[in-house]
Amino acid sequence: MTADVSTAGPRIHALDTLRGFALCGILIINIYQQVVFRGAAAGTAGQLPVPVQLFFYERFYPIFSILFGVGFAIFLRRAAARTDRPRLVLARRLVVLLLIGVLHFLFHPGEALTAYAIAGLIVLLPLSFLGGRAALGVALVLLFAGAQLVVGFGPIPGLLALGYALAMLDVPAALERRTGRVACAFLIFAGLTAVWILLRWRDVELPFVNVLGGPGGGVSLLEPIAGIVTGLAYCCGVVLLLRTPLGPVLSAVLSPMGRMALTNYLSATVLFLLAGPLLGIDSTADLPAIVGLTVAIVVVQAVWSGWWLRRFRYGPAEWAWRCLTWWRRAPIRSGRTVHEPDLRST
Repeated sequence: MTADVSTAGPRIHALDTLRGFALCGILIINIYQQVVFRGAAAGTAGQLPVPVQLFFYERFYPIFSILFGVGFAIFLRRAAARTDRPRLVLARRLVVLLLIGVLHFLFHPGEALTAYAIAGLIVLLPLSFLGGRAALGVALVLLFAGAQLVVGFGPIPGLLALGYALAMLDVPAALERRTGRVACAFLIFAGLTAVWILLRWRDVELPFVNVLGGPGGGVSLLEPIAGIVTGLAYCCGVVLLLRTPLGPVLSAVLSPMGRMALTNYLSATVLFLLAGPLLGIDSTADLPAIVGLTVAIVVVQAVWSGWWLRRFRYGPAEWAWRCLTWWRRAPIRSGRTVHEPDLRST
């Protein structure tokens, strides 16, 4: 199925699947972050295991960030079909997300919603006045600069802008038609990822690359770029798997999770805070318990998401976010006739 993001058309299900996939990877890092933050005071936090650093750390938030930018563009185009002031609606949507993020931060320091909301207000709203090619140029500049100046979330503004630019250039809608190009991109990104992992695994000393400098010398460009490249390799790999007999299974499991990404992101924190102490998780060395809890949360959220969306149009958090965005109560039950564009792709 294809979809044109310029109309109030059907969902692009590959995006939901990718969002669900990214959510699973982010969950692993978020659990480790919770362990580190809560074990730091007691001196039991420990360090991230090397496999987690190489395959998960800063590898999944680039996927989620790009998808957030794509969703922003889809929402903007579809909102323009029902209001003369779509950017005002988008600003309210981002402010609501910021408030959710601030509340979530109280329970999970290091969460990303506040960063997405602030970057959305500062970067995406002004960027929405540009076309796809101009937005792509801005995105690359922001990505290059942010990756060198700020540790961790520095690339987020550029990644959000990149997602917006790709959506404006109709790249997401072409995913299902461009299998050859996706395969070529996968080979390139996966090859670069393999080289990076091999070098890191063998403790090869890599040069510090930073053109712009910054506080304390800035951040080496190689680390964040490696994370982004690995994330893109994952994305292309998942899209290719959707073309195989395994595709329907992946979509059935991950797509509902992606459609309820905000609900699942928030509920994962609740589940960890409830189950973590019961399992005695207070250090990154508690690997079996961390792995068991991660798998359990993924299974619970996969089952819960599928069950919920067979009965309702939106996840609970997504429904509340939508109501506050449009400042009116939206129908939530499945099967109800709604005389408005379907904006659920955002």
